[in-house]
Amino acid sequence: MLISLKVILASIFLLGSLDTKNEGKEEYDLINFLACEIEDYALINAEFIPWNAEYDSFENLNPKNKNFAGQIEKYDLDETFDENQRQEIDDFLKSKHPSKVKLHSLDCKRELNKSKVPDYLKTIYSYSYPLISEGIDQELYGIILESVVFGPNYTLYLKIFEKHEDSWDLVHEIELAFS
Repeated sequence: MLISLKVILASIFLLGSLDTKNEGKEEYDLINFLACEIEDYALINAEFIPWNAEYDSFENLNPKNKNFAGQIEKYDLDETFDENQRQEIDDFLKSKHPSKVKLHSLDCKRELNKSKVPDYLKTIYSYSYPLISEGIDQELYGIILESVVFGPNYTLYLKIFEKHEDSWDLVHEIELAFS
């Protein structure tokens, strides 16, 4: 009796840990795609960039509604997502997301930058927790904020990817801020 109870408990534990590994699979797939392509000497920030009030809705996120440095963006997410998908994106942007990168979920050997003070001798990449959504065309899309810091230089990008088999193709990129 005691042995069968242990077997049942062990099975429940294993099934639960399998679900945890699948949680965020596509999100970490995109993070790995980006993180494993950067320079070997670069660091990954241990904390995700928060989706803040500036990007709290589909309308605020849509590049066609951005006017950066006098350039009006032509890329329109309205052509990629239907009304229900836009609502799901709104819900995602208003929900809580993980705040820290899970080192064990990164496929490539990367060091995490855990310091709040930038290391001026290293390039530090930061990512938002990716927004993954199926589009009208049934393709999977990933939307992510990426910042690159080297010394006093800082650049923030909004990147939109489409998943093709085991890779992500960049379909649009917009520079949102720099210093």
